[in-house]
Amino acid sequence: MDLACGTGVLLRALAGRPGRPASVVGVDRSTGMLGRVGQLPPGWRTLKADARSVPLADGCADVVTCGYLLHLLGPDDRAAVLREARRLLASGVTSRLVVVSVWPGRRLLRAAFRALATRRPAELGGLLPLDPSADLRRAGFAVTDRVQLSRGGYPSVVLRATPS
Repeated sequence: MDLACGTGVLLRALAGRPGRPASVVGVDRSTGMLGRVGQLPPGWRTLKADARSVPLADGCADVVTCGYLLHLLGPDDRAAVLREARRLLASGVTSRLVVVSVWPGRRLLRAAFRALATRRPAELGGLLPLDPSADLRRAGFAVTDRVQLSRGGYPSVVLRATPS
């Protein structure tokens, strides 16, 4: 399940990989975004819903992804999204959450991103840096992997976590 799937960039990337999942649900609250997802493989679908409250059964997903959403939200909404991700995850050793957030690794870059996002929030507010590690821990996840990316897009952090 991909929470806040937007235009389906991650869905399309997964669809093009060998050994892709048999079923995937892309969730987004924007009809406009979902309208740009395009054709998905058989067994895959999109669902118009808020990431804080997805109308699907508890434990329906082995993997939940959430890319470039948490840094746009305040603390209470981040907590609600992570609670929902935990609810949606199946129990078991293979269950995991993967989160991607804007996160320049260097302190000077973080300060520059924060200044830009603060000065021009309508255009650059989405660049507000966030390391969601503490949010994940508070939501009952243990971070198992952390990778920082700095090429080909926004400087970002990718966190893989399991329910603890």
